[in-house]
Amino acid sequence: MVKVVVLCGGRGSRLSPLTDRIPKPLVTLNGKPLLFHLVDSYVKKGFREFIICTGYRADMIKEFFESSCLDANVEFSDSGETAGILERLYNARELMTEQVFVAYGDTLINLDLKAMLAGHRNSEAKVTITTANVRSPFGLVGVDKDGWVTSFEEKPLQSFYVGHLIMESSLLMQIPSNLIHKADGDGLVGLFSWLSYNRFLRTMPYDGPQITFNTQQELNQAEQDIVTFFTQTEEVVGP
Repeated sequence: MVKVVVLCGGRGSRLSPLTDRIPKPLVTLNGKPLLFHLVDSYVKKGFREFIICTGYRADMIKEFFESSCLDANVEFSDSGETAGILERLYNARELMTEQVFVAYGDTLINLDLKAMLAGHRNSEAKVTITTANVRSPFGLVGVDKDGWVTSFEEKPLQSFYVGHLIMESSLLMQIPSNLIHKADGDGLVGLFSWLSYNRFLRTMPYDGPQITFNTQQELNQAEQDIVTFFTQTEEVVGP
């Protein structure tokens, strides 16, 4: 069974003052914390083994799982409040299975996890990331060093990382320490750059609904979107 690592350690400072009191994954949508919706979506697809990477307000995250009715087995890895994403993953490595899903505790998407896992295993990728195509509202301009326009593309489609991946846990033992300890998501970005250069990074395209938020305005929108999210998604049963 593949475990699911959920990143729950950040402060979510852009959502202050709400996150001055509670960690961002415990912000409620439709009467339940986003973290409940996230973990429940994996459980319904057959994945019940979780590693929760905590930091900020770790005690509240643990209390949530102690009192929840989720049918899940949960382990915790606490790297403190200042650790970056890659350091949190590195510190949790001994709890991991050969491959692990990695999800952000503040993002909800409806993936075909079985298909993603099969595609990853059939490739030589070290990491498979989930991406979505988004049409830019602007024209994309290419410019040379002398200021001459070399290209113009009107409102192009661009691929964006949507905060979910599957990785080979052995990769964490090959990463230089200076990359592991970079702040916030800088280490992960550096790892992606290295992997793409060596053709070890592939994508799983996704065109379904997504719930995420960083500001109060986005939270208000997410509160409206969560109902639509569940009416649009179809449950996919995993292994």
